[in-house]
Amino acid sequence: MRTRLLAILLPLCLTACLDKTPTETQQVTITSETEAPQKELQKLKENTQLQENTQLQENTKNNVIAESVSIDDIKTAKAELNTLITDKQCDTSTQCRISAVGSRACGGPSSFIVYSTKSASEKQVTALSDKITKLESNYNSQKGMMSICQHLTTPSTQCVENKCVKLEGSAVSAF
Repeated sequence: MRTRLLAILLPLCLTACLDKTPTETQQVTITSETEAPQKELQKLKENTQLQENTQLQENTKNNVIAESVSIDDIKTAKAELNTLITDKQCDTSTQCRISAVGSRACGGPSSFIVYSTKSASEKQVTALSDKITKLESNYNSQKGMMSICQHLTTPSTQCVENKCVKLEGSAVSAF
């Protein structure tokens, strides 16, 4: 008889200690179960809006940089740069410089050029190099280009027989 009495009284005592009735407890459980998916849904909406805003900003930035880049634009800029650096005359090796030009789809420059500060303005060469790099970068992104993902090391230069030359065997940075 004691066991039966305990079986009946124990649950009554335990429920009496609760602040809420069984119906209120069920409502709280149901509410918390529905709130969790709503919170997750709200987070997903916020993430989607954040991604859309980021993508819109990137598209706006790309449109400001260049609307449409063609191969002819790149060729024209390269021809202008080559005309500027044609004369590689130098008196000392300090007049010889290297400039990174272009952009590979995987990143990094597509080539390096050698020029002499005796015959070409460093500011003009840098400006044209940067222009070509931006044009190629935009072209690569517009066309979905792919390339070899090989890191080109920056070559050294030297004044040999009064001309700036690229020293292929030595690199300034090796990765």
